[in-house]
Amino acid sequence: MKNTILKHIISLSFFILFLLINNSCDRFTEVGLPKNQITREVVFKDDQLAKSAMAGVYRSLDDQGFLSGSSSGAQLVMAAYVDELQAYGAAATDAAIFYQLSHVATTDKIKNLWTITYTQIYNTNAVIEGVENSESLSLEVKNRLKGEGLFLRALLHLYLTQTFGSVPYVTSTNYQVNQSIGKISTSQVYAQCKTDLETAIPLLPTTLAAGNRVYPTKMAAYTVLARIAYYEKNWDSAIQYSNNVIGDAQYKIESDLNKVFLKDSSGSIWHLLPFGATYNAYQGNVFILNTAPPTNVALRQDFVDEFENGDQRKTAWIGQKTDAQNKIYYYPYKYKQYYTSPTSLEYSVILRVEELYLIRAEAYIKKGQYDLGIADINKIRTRAGLAPLANSSDQNTLIAALIQERRSELFTEFGHRLYDLRHYDLADIRMLSKKGGWKPHFKLLPLPATELLLNPNLNPQNEGY
Repeated sequence: MKNTILKHIISLSFFILFLLINNSCDRFTEVGLPKNQITREVVFKDDQLAKSAMAGVYRSLDDQGFLSGSSSGAQLVMAAYVDELQAYGAAATDAAIFYQLSHVATTDKIKNLWTITYTQIYNTNAVIEGVENSESLSLEVKNRLKGEGLFLRALLHLYLTQTFGSVPYVTSTNYQVNQSIGKISTSQVYAQCKTDLETAIPLLPTTLAAGNRVYPTKMAAYTVLARIAYYEKNWDSAIQYSNNVIGDAQYKIESDLNKVFLKDSSGSIWHLLPFGATYNAYQGNVFILNTAPPTNVALRQDFVDEFENGDQRKTAWIGQKTDAQNKIYYYPYKYKQYYTSPTSLEYSVILRVEELYLIRAEAYIKKGQYDLGIADINKIRTRAGLAPLANSSDQNTLIAALIQERRSELFTEFGHRLYDLRHYDLADIRMLSKKGGWKPHFKLLPLPATELLLNPNLNPQNEGY
C-alpha cells in the first residue's frame, strides 16, 4: 500500500481534493474555492471549506471505485465477472478480462480498484481527523462531517472485504503506521465497520427529503448495518436494522418501476449527486446501447431468459437494440437518461429500501417466521406484476424464491450478485454452469501483486493466485 494513499502528506491530499472540486460542480457548497494548495489547518478553520473537502470525497466516489456507476468503476466489471453481463470489447479491456476470467494479481483493474479505494479511505480519514482536531468549526458541521466520514469509511471497507477477503482496516493518515499495516479477517472488518457505523449514527441526521438524499443519514447507516447482518447471518440484527428504515413512512417502495432510479424516488436511501446540474447518473451512459452490436458490454441472453414470465422488471429495466442482421442485444435500462437533460433527473442510487425487504425476508425465513418472510418477498413480487408466493413452510423453496428475487431486483448494482452467490454458497455451482473456466478461488479477487511487494504484512496472497 506504500505506493498509494499511504505515502501522501495531508497538504497534498487536500490539494488533490480541491482540484477535484474546482474541476466539478459546486453543488455541495456555495463557497468559491481557492486554486492554490491549502493545508489542513486552513481547511478546518472554516465550515464551508471543511464541507468542500468532504465534497471532494463524494466527487471521487461517483467518478471511480466501488461506488461509481462509470466505466472506470467496479460495477461494470463485477457484473461481467459473474452471470449478468457479456463483454464484447477487445480482449484487453477491463470488462473482457473479468468476463473471460483471465484476471491475475497483476491485472491493472485490480490494482486500481484497491488503490482508489484506499485513497478514498485516506481522504475520508483526513476529514475525520481534521474535524476532530478543529477548534474553529461549528459543532453542527463537526458532527455531520465526522458522521459522514465514519459511514463512508465503514462502507468502503465493507466492499473491500467482500471483494478481497482479509484486508487492512485503515483508520488514520499516519504514514508510519499505514506503510506496514497488516490484514484482519472479514469478521474483524465487519466488527470495525459496525463500530464506525454505530458511532456515526448519533452524528447523522435521521433522514433527508426524497430527492435530496445525497448525504448519509441514520437510515443509510441502518441499511449498511442490515447488510452486514445479512452477510454474517445474524438474523435478529438484520430484522432490527431493516425495521428501522422500513418503519419510517418516508421510505416506500416505488409502485412505478420507471421511477425507482429517479432522484426523487421514495425508495432511495442514499444516492450520489451527478457531476453538474444537467448531468445524470453515469449508468445510463455506460449501459444504454445506441448501436448494435455492442462495443463494450450487454446483458447475457441467459440472464434475460431466466426472468419469470410476466415480470415487469424485464420490460421496464431491460432495453434492447437490434443490429443489421436482426440480432437483438439486451442492456440494463434501470437508468434511462443517456447523458444530460435540462435538469438532473437520475442520481446514482447506492442504497434503496427494496434491498431491506429482501434482507428482512431471509431473516424471517431463517427464523421460521415464514408468513412474515413471504409477505416481504411478495411486496417485491407484486410491484413487479408477479403473482404472490403461496403460503409455505418449505424453507429451501422459499430461499430459492428469495435468491431469484434478489437476482431480478438488484442486477448490475454494485456487485450484489457476486456477494450473493458467495453468501448462498452457490458461486461454484452456478458459475461452473455458466463459465467453464470458473475456479473455486475466484470467489475472491487476488490482492494486487505490487502491494504485497511493498508491504509484506499483506501476505499471504489469496488462495489460488
